[in-house]
Amino acid sequence: MTRVLFAARPDRWEEYRGVLPTALAEAGVTAEIVQLSDRPDPASIDWIVYAPNSDLQNFAPYTRLKGVLNLWAGVEDVEGNRSLIAPLCRMAVSYTHLRAHETSLHL
Repeated sequence: MTRVLFAARPDRWEEYRGVLPTALAEAGVTAEIVQLSDRPDPASIDWIVYAPNSDLQNFAPYTRLKGVLNLWAGVEDVEGNRSLIAPLCRMAVSYTHLRAHETSLHL
């Protein structure tokens, strides 16, 4: 099973709580979504859905990491982070669908 870490401020989780699991399921991805507050083992995380202002700044312990899906449009707040060696991707979100509680995420 794919493990996804949602690493953003807690108030952002409210926006994604319903849509992220649905989008993953619709994409055919069986995933467990955890948050930083769950204190998951970093070595168990496959993907990170990330906001650069989250408490996560050191990616080195995430040895199984396949990629980081950036919630922000720009990468300038992340690209200088030398601990990030996995691919950094912009998460594709359809804002029209987000308002209707749907999103598109391709893993």
